[in-house]
Amino acid sequence: MTDYPFQIALLIQKSIVGVLTGEERKQLEQWLAEDDEHERMYQELVRPGFLEEARREHHQFQVGEGYRRFVAGKRKTDRLRIGKRWTAVAAMGALVIGVALAFLLREQSNGTEQDVYLPVAEVIKPGKAGALLTLSDGRQVVLSDSLETQLKEQTADIRVQGKRLDYSSEHIGSFLVYNTITVPRGGEYQLTLSDGTRVWLNAETELKYPVAFVGEGREVMLKGEAYFEVAKNVSRPFVVKTEQLDIKVLGTSFNMKSYPSETQQVTLVQGKVEVRVGNYSRKLQPGEQLNYSSEGPEIRNVDVKAYTAWKDRRFVFNDDLLEEVIHKLGRWYDVEFFLRDAEVRKIRFTGNLPKYRNLDQVLNKLELTTHIRFVQNGRAIEVFTENRKMCAASSRNRIINAIVQMAIINFNKTNL
Repeated sequence: MTDYPFQIALLIQKSIVGVLTGEERKQLEQWLAEDDEHERMYQELVRPGFLEEARREHHQFQVGEGYRRFVAGKRKTDRLRIGKRWTAVAAMGALVIGVALAFLLREQSNGTEQDVYLPVAEVIKPGKAGALLTLSDGRQVVLSDSLETQLKEQTADIRVQGKRLDYSSEHIGSFLVYNTITVPRGGEYQLTLSDGTRVWLNAETELKYPVAFVGEGREVMLKGEAYFEVAKNVSRPFVVKTEQLDIKVLGTSFNMKSYPSETQQVTLVQGKVEVRVGNYSRKLQPGEQLNYSSEGPEIRNVDVKAYTAWKDRRFVFNDDLLEEVIHKLGRWYDVEFFLRDAEVRKIRFTGNLPKYRNLDQVLNKLELTTHIRFVQNGRAIEVFTENRKMCAASSRNRIINAIVQMAIINFNKTNL
């Protein structure tokens, strides 16, 4: 259950006017049970006369003009005062800098239907299947979760099946023919190579590979992050090359992370791999992870699920620095995070986050379990530290502000 202010405010307002659905009532009750402060806030907001008092305190604000600017889509901001307890609130003209959306709530009143417009912040949705396939002759195919087609390469057939590619080859050519698949920020994709090896590609990743393997070896080139389930073939070892590492395998499952300016990371799930960099070579056992940075290689035992969960619809973190957490979220949601406080870099996070929820829901979970605050401005997210008392007060103020804005818009619409 998220405590995103406008969503909670919507539930509270619908509770006030008596139009909550059964599911919405459960969501509101869950939120109330999370914290005693939530219950106190709710009782204050539903107190008879609260909304009318709020409107009277805003009597100097020209609600009619503000509403007309809101529905016209202009981005001017009028500010109003809500007593000593509340901060200044943006009126209908601009709720969040550069962002203003509206959706419609049907409110039953005296047997007639009345349109009630509620302001909400921009919704940033999770990533989805999508990539760009570059064929050997330079042609490019935009891949999406809805595309299904057949493609022909020189030595292989390619079947596009929505979220994945399948390569098949009935004959082996005399030379290598390469394809490249590029997954953007906010994307993911899967493919099966001609030898049966399965590959999951994470956001902001590029894989170059032969459409059919020739000779005694199997070699692919990776930038970004991928999970491999390598088809076993003792006579033809499989090699993943990155800018710094070579990973040699026979038949195994492992995760490889190779983003620029980040630590190179090989996590072995099952089987065996041999990692080489320069004159250094090391064979890994299941559950081991090799991290390679400017300081050299480091081997450690890890919970592999924390490093492979991204392919199974989750983000799992185990005492990870917040900087690493937001790197992953930024790639998946295609947003940029800006750390505005040096203390933020010291914060660590342990938890399990859903991968296919909207960004605001994920960030609210982080806010509830850490001393940080996120401020959204379009697709830029600022990150601050805040103590728990300040976080509770800020959450309260944001929800109250949202309720008041809704009340003003609804009051104003009936007087236009």
